[in-house]
Amino acid sequence: MRRTLSPRALKAGAIGTLLIYASIMLWPYLAATLVRDAAVTAWTNVATAPISGRVEDGLRLVDTTVPESGILMQLVNEHYDPGAVLRAKAELAAARLRVTAAADQVQAVREIDSFRRDLRKLYATHLRKELDVEIASRQARVVMLEAKAAAADARAERAKNTSENGYRSKDYRDDAALGAAEAKAELAAERMALEQAKLRRTDADHGVFFSSDGSGPNWAYEEQRQSKTEIKRTQRLLQEAQSAEQTAERLSDAAEETFRLQSRAAVIVPSGARIQSVLVGAGAAVQAGEPLAKWIDCDKLYVDVPVSDAALPLIPIGSEAELIIEGESKWREARVVVVRGAAATIGLADLAAVAKGRRQGEGQVLLELEKGQKDFGYCPVGRAAYVHFPTAGIVAVVLARLGLG
Repeated sequence: MRRTLSPRALKAGAIGTLLIYASIMLWPYLAATLVRDAAVTAWTNVATAPISGRVEDGLRLVDTTVPESGILMQLVNEHYDPGAVLRAKAELAAARLRVTAAADQVQAVREIDSFRRDLRKLYATHLRKELDVEIASRQARVVMLEAKAAAADARAERAKNTSENGYRSKDYRDDAALGAAEAKAELAAERMALEQAKLRRTDADHGVFFSSDGSGPNWAYEEQRQSKTEIKRTQRLLQEAQSAEQTAERLSDAAEETFRLQSRAAVIVPSGARIQSVLVGAGAAVQAGEPLAKWIDCDKLYVDVPVSDAALPLIPIGSEAELIIEGESKWREARVVVVRGAAATIGLADLAAVAKGRRQGEGQVLLELEKGQKDFGYCPVGRAAYVHFPTAGIVAVVLARLGLG
């Protein structure tokens, strides 16, 4: 006889089926949230060799903190050629010798110019005295010629009266008139020469010198121009030598700095960084750019969280999350900085620790903690953690699975 299921049994069966389906669909989410499979982590940084050389002894141990100096290890290159430094120093020494020679030449030319200036002052003083004597002489001669011209005028007047009265011929009158005219012309010429001498004397007081023929004396201008030309030429040579010296100094400093940087170098990382691994040993020969060690910054902490595909779309970048680290009882705040699908997760090549509970098909969320190791008192990298996403609760995941979100 065929049995008919009661409505109550059908209802119980439907609820059971729904529970089984919900469990299957929500298990990845429940596994990712109920189990503390997230991990505190940090970005892995690689320290590389700044130069080619040999690793010196005294390597720091793994899982120790880099001191305040930031020096992780020292590299030395005993084979770096110092020839460039020696050549630069030789060029600098030669440039300085050229500057000294140019400066001596400038000094010598200035001494010659000083001597010429002193000699010019003597010539100028002598010329002024000559002009004073000439002026006095011409002034006396003008007085004499004035008297001579007055006498000639008187004689010409008498000759004129005598000739007009018929006592002498007209030739006698004309000779006397000619003599008076010559005396006046000589007086005018002397007066002109006197004015020219006075003008030359005034110009001489102002540093302008002329000879009697109107030309400038050689000692006053030619030698002065020559001295100025020589001074300018030697000053230009000195400036060129000084510029070459400055260039040589810069090249020498650059060569020394290059030698210092290439012959010995320290591998520098941030102070307080924690050494994760050392990839070379003491005495090893390394090439520039070769990886030497891996380190992490425990002041910049993150949390790697495996997240099911159902919850991943519900966790936007920049959203807030809460977490509890294994061994602690207080909730900590964090912020979502990276969301990646299962095919593009960040692994140990980039992170110091990854979540241990990630299974195939699960995505990844990377949280940034607000506080670093100073708040913890130790470096918590590698510790497990439980994470809660307010935007990806179980109800939101169910609705997303059913396409109702």
